[in-house]
Amino acid sequence: MIMKPSTIRILLTLTIIIMVTGNTFKAVAADTPNSEFSQDGKLKGKGPLKVFILAGQSNMQGSAHKSTFAAMGDDPNTATLLNKILDQNGDPMVCDNAWITYLTDRGGGDTVLQGKLKVGYGFDDERIGPEYAFGLFMDEEFDEPILLIKTAWGGKSLAMDFRPPSAGPYELSDKEKENGNAIDSKVVGHYYRAMIWHIRETLKDDNSIRSIVPGYDAKLGFELAGFVWFQGWNDMCNQRYLEQYTENMIYFISDVRKELNVPTMPFIIGILGVYGTDPDSRKFDKGLPVTAFRKAQFAAGEQYDRKVSERYRGNVIIVDSGPYYELELSDIYWKQRFTQDWKQRVEQGNMEWSEFRSECDRYGFGDGELTEEEEFIWNRGASNAEYHYLGSGKTFIRFGKALAEAMIQLDKN
Repeated sequence: MIMKPSTIRILLTLTIIIMVTGNTFKAVAADTPNSEFSQDGKLKGKGPLKVFILAGQSNMQGSAHKSTFAAMGDDPNTATLLNKILDQNGDPMVCDNAWITYLTDRGGGDTVLQGKLKVGYGFDDERIGPEYAFGLFMDEEFDEPILLIKTAWGGKSLAMDFRPPSAGPYELSDKEKENGNAIDSKVVGHYYRAMIWHIRETLKDDNSIRSIVPGYDAKLGFELAGFVWFQGWNDMCNQRYLEQYTENMIYFISDVRKELNVPTMPFIIGILGVYGTDPDSRKFDKGLPVTAFRKAQFAAGEQYDRKVSERYRGNVIIVDSGPYYELELSDIYWKQRFTQDWKQRVEQGNMEWSEFRSECDRYGFGDGELTEEEEFIWNRGASNAEYHYLGSGKTFIRFGKALAEAMIQLDKN
């Protein structure tokens, strides 16, 4: 079901003063039989609805097309995952006991999509982000029904767009002032407020939850069980934003916990991994401070407990997406990108063929054309650009699984 609330823009500006009443973010578990619905239409399970929040920018939105799932079968290390995400007909699974509500931008405006968890809660109706595997594996782990509340918009920063209240107003640097930059206070923190608004609107009463999760049992209630943050590119590309990132992330976690009144809510920081775990070893795109940004993200997780009051300490961990980045696909991506540029320069008379061949030799690109094997790997595994993890289902499925495993461990602790 797709909703386009006509009042969403107005409501977003009111977020900061909306309070949740008549509801609790913790519920006491009760034993009931275990299957999807009972005879009276209510969900069955051993406890309250487990609610997880997922938020971030474009890579939380998700670019992996379902056509790339098959590439997992080409690798013995990931082939068994296909049994987890495909049904008996070979189609992507639809979760039996997990639902999602997703606030994002599609078609030029903010849109809420919701229903059972399946493919289609990414960039478009045929793509996924981390939510898909995360939800599938959480559904497999827990008897209780699962609700994912996802908010994600592309190209957003923590320093500006998701700026948490405790970080205070954004202060222009001297250079920004010299350049004539100006700050609109309505822009600062807008997507933080949008995120909080969507969480509160979703959980405001029993009917709002039932509109997403049919059969929701108000007597069992719900538990706000965890938060996953996956974002970073825009802060990495701005030196001033990067310098503030560790502190802003610490403020963000504390503010979210305060806003929702769950002081030690399990919180995962997803680490930017576009270029793998050792970005400096890569031959391409050396101009971006990827390593410095990753350090700033790791530092937030490492420093959090030392910098917050005792009430908010604990249950913050980091999960690195770098190990799941497809370096082989990346090599093919850059081979295509570089050689296409060089060929264009040759056609324009700005480069000699001898220079073209020399550059191909320098980067190990052979004659500059993709081999049959490279074409096969690319066509099977990629569906987007480098900064979107090449739209690799293999990446997003494995990273979503890693996030679920980390959250399950936090839940057990």
